[in-house]
Amino acid sequence: MKKYEKIQNMMKEKMATGALKPGDKLPSEAELCRQFSVSRNVVRQALKNLEFEGLSETMKGIGTFCRARTKSENSSKTIGFISFFTQDYIFPQIISAADTKLYPEGYHLILGQSLYDLKREEELLERFIDMRVDGIIMEPVFDGSVEHSNAKRIQHIIESGIPVMFIDNTIPSIGASAITLSDMKSGGDAARYLTERGHESIALFYQEDYLTKVHRMEGAKAYLESIGLTPILFPFTGQGKRSNAHRRALEMIERYDGTFSAVFCSSDEDAMHIIEAADTRGIRIPEDLSIIGFDNQLFSAHNRINLTTFAHPSQKVGRLAASGILEAIAHPLENTETSTILEAMMIERESVADIRS
Repeated sequence: MKKYEKIQNMMKEKMATGALKPGDKLPSEAELCRQFSVSRNVVRQALKNLEFEGLSETMKGIGTFCRARTKSENSSKTIGFISFFTQDYIFPQIISAADTKLYPEGYHLILGQSLYDLKREEELLERFIDMRVDGIIMEPVFDGSVEHSNAKRIQHIIESGIPVMFIDNTIPSIGASAITLSDMKSGGDAARYLTERGHESIALFYQEDYLTKVHRMEGAKAYLESIGLTPILFPFTGQGKRSNAHRRALEMIERYDGTFSAVFCSSDEDAMHIIEAADTRGIRIPEDLSIIGFDNQLFSAHNRINLTTFAHPSQKVGRLAASGILEAIAHPLENTETSTILEAMMIERESVADIRS
């Protein structure tokens, strides 16, 4: 550990325990030099870093003062939660599981839905900061491009002392813990399952501006190419009402002439668009076209199609996210970035035909 980091950690510890409260004056440069037996440049670097993180404020000619919230006095006992939607798909299960873990510890969730919109996500982040939440659990809007994300704002939030936990999707360039799925492996498993049942011409229907779904496509594509097959790619963009998935599914089915016998979809919601489009042309599933989804959210909602899919461990994600954010709040100085990758298990049903001769 560098010398200036020792000074920073000591000051942060005092802020976290309440020994230094907002408005309290920090020791002078000369005092810190004597206490740690370091040069003035080392002390200045430590103080500069504290100010950059929003934990202190220097008033010229007067001194440096604490700005940090203390754990004991200013906890709001609230956790901000940002998901694409709050009442649809996998999100109610994740939210409920997180609340089950947080509520006994005295914390309450404040919910916000981004609708997969960057501007709306940014506004929610700002609102949570104004509400002085103790931590944030979120699925970030991220397509793989840091420039097209709220990465800088989220990084600033982390540096200000508010822990952030990513779920499902992540922004690898910033220091936030994350709970994600083994999406590339699942994509490969889906492709392998189809080829083992005789399918050699396989289409991939996926959202190209959402990194999680891109990873599922990439896993399937990599496996198919490894055995000498070339998948047919049908990308679309957007979530919910902002998505062009329905139109792209219709275009895909209009082109259907038997050149592909199976489709792997990046979610069950995406699979529904293919199923509905197939209905318009009298294409039968799985007799004419086999299909695999992801998330296990279509089976009960569309009983006519017993969809082969992958079970999203949504409740486990919610519990782990809540536990992780509580740990980060309890130990603010450790600031340990963790990455938990969960496996989604395939659920075999009746939407894939075995066409081996």
